[in-house]
Amino acid sequence: MNHIEKYLRIAGLILGVVAGMLAVPATTSAQSLPSVRLNFTGNYVATTCQLIGSPDMTETLPRVSTQSLAAPGAVAGEKDFTITMQCPSDVTGARVYFESGPATDPQTGNLTPQSISGVTSASNVQIRLANSDGTPIKVGDRSTMRVIPITSTDPTPARFFASYYATGRATAGRVSTFVTYVVEVP
Repeated sequence: MNHIEKYLRIAGLILGVVAGMLAVPATTSAQSLPSVRLNFTGNYVATTCQLIGSPDMTETLPRVSTQSLAAPGAVAGEKDFTITMQCPSDVTGARVYFESGPATDPQTGNLTPQSISGVTSASNVQIRLANSDGTPIKVGDRSTMRVIPITSTDPTPARFFASYYATGRATAGRVSTFVTYVVEVP
């Protein structure tokens, strides 16, 4: 039986910012056009949540048979992982935002395998992330990532799932990929 092994490295960029403040007046002046002013305002908040434990993690997915990933769209080998944060008392919710990067497939929002020198890589396999309720996360798309309620200043776990996702009939080999994340206070 052929097996696929997976190591998912999650690199944390400890904390994110809430919103940007921008106050830029824009004026257009021409002799025949009236002057029009457009103002922008916002609010930048210095509040952040601290990550508990190391922000960088390595998660090992289970070995699965290539038969489990024989057709496009097949999912196998689900594993849960947790990112724990501790927020100040004025924070009522936080989002773990998985950032799009060089390992992100822009069409599926999944993570693509990265080559490892001297190791045979699996083909037609990606890693799909999901929220704690099982809904898929499209890496880089905030609308697919849930805001986690913060009810106290105690550590709050944010639970997620990672699994293999077939883009075609999978071949045996190693799957290694990564994603970076920040904690946002929406």
